[in-house]
Amino acid sequence: MAEKREVSPLPNIVSMSRLGAVPILTIIFVCWGSGNIFPESWFWWTALSIFSIGMATDALDGYLARKLDSVTVFGRMIDPLIDKILIQTMLILLASSTWTSTLVPVWAVILILAREVLITGLRGFAEVQKIDFSASNLGKGKTMSQTIAIIMILGGLAVHGSSMAEMVYADICFWMVMIATTLTLISGLDYIVKLRKAVA
Repeated sequence: MAEKREVSPLPNIVSMSRLGAVPILTIIFVCWGSGNIFPESWFWWTALSIFSIGMATDALDGYLARKLDSVTVFGRMIDPLIDKILIQTMLILLASSTWTSTLVPVWAVILILAREVLITGLRGFAEVQKIDFSASNLGKGKTMSQTIAIIMILGGLAVHGSSMAEMVYADICFWMVMIATTLTLISGLDYIVKLRKAVA
């Protein structure tokens, strides 16, 4: 009789801990980032640190799941979903802020959100149908580009303050957001094509 595999809850606990960054970032932006005075550097450094630490746990939970032989269907579904929640929250906050709305256009955030909602629904359908819908290289590139764009913006504002708006670096950040938006849409189309072939 085969020995039953012991599944550790630790990877999923680490994944769920990322959700804690969402309300903290929201409170910080609402309380200290929505006024008419440009936020002090501590504001940007704090937002950068919380977001970066939150995203760093993404690599940690994946490592723990493999190391502890605890890869589960729940983990495969919840891990990318939590990534989306954290990243999309940050993009919405940046798009709605007076100081960063020119770098993160509302229309780009709407396109990204629409793609994420659609693919999350398709991922759930694929899991029910026992279809492999794990992250592709394009999907990983999409997440990485969004993360880099957010870190670049927060880091630039933390270092340069309001003067960043007059720098070439601000243009670079904007185009990084455009690259992330493009990769997001392309990876979404790639998932749809793959799923269609799988169910055909």
